Amino acid sequence: MNNLTGKVIAVTGGAGGIGEATARMAYSQGASVVLTDLEAGPVEAIAESLGERAMGLAVDVSKREDNERMVAAALERFGRLDGVFLNAGIEGEVGPFDSRTDSAWEKVFAVNVHGVRFGVEASLRALRQAGGGSIVMTSSVAGLRGASGLSPYVSSKHAVVGMMRCLAAELGPEGIRVNTLNPGPVDNRMMRSIEEQANPGHGDEVHKMFASRVPLGRYVTNEECAAMAVYLLSDLASGCNGNTYLVDGGYCASSAWQDAPSMTFGMGAQPGVPAASRTTSREWQ
Repeated sequence: MNNLTGKVIAVTGGAGGIGEATARMAYSQGASVVLTDLEAGPVEAIAESLGERAMGLAVDVSKREDNERMVAAALERFGRLDGVFLNAGIEGEVGPFDSRTDSAWEKVFAVNVHGVRFGVEASLRALRQAGGGSIVMTSSVAGLRGASGLSPYVSSKHAVVGMMRCLAAELGPEGIRVNTLNPGPVDNRMMRSIEEQANPGHGDEVHKMFASRVPLGRYVTNEECAAMAVYLLSDLASGCNGNTYLVDGGYCASSAWQDAPSMTFGMGAQPGVPAASRTTSREWQ
């Protein structure tokens, strides 16, 4: 079933992971897509592999003018904009709260919060001209829970949820729906980074521990997250507004995260503690 036929969707963070999977799935369901990322080469290659209804563009979401350029490119190439998937995000550095510098906080918030804010601002006029549409923001289970060692990231993802709720109330009367995608542990680059930072040199063991706390017994995939994003971008989700949509394998439904030992994040190996028992963060994506 082609649920997005005739729609034009912009995707940030489209060079890999959830962004690329969503762009590919949206395209397969009939949408025209504008893929963006920091470098043009990867998204241009993905767009070329998709076909004539796709284009790639270099965009730094932390810059207001780049977001405006993304929307302008969509309008110039395809004539309209029906949805935006504001997916670009960074995990930042892992470590204790009092070791995080101002620059560490600012870097994460520039991309994860202001990048989403600028994306919304840039797209509103086009969405209104289209008679409404859908805005999907990538938050995380970290936007619903706390996590030792990831204060800037977790705080940024909570901010995205708060922004979504305000916008859903404000824009709903105009037919613009706003929701967040909240992945749990996802089998992609970001999780590899978090695993390795959590316990350098023992990322595989951290992976196994994380996976053991997911009722499905595994990480979710980029494609499983993309399926939710594409649904929220489509008219099938016409009644969905102002909500968080978890794709977490049941992680937040389980008590396993509550039973975890106290977290030690980014401190390296813990002397005298078996590798499989070393502690790390409860949250991700």
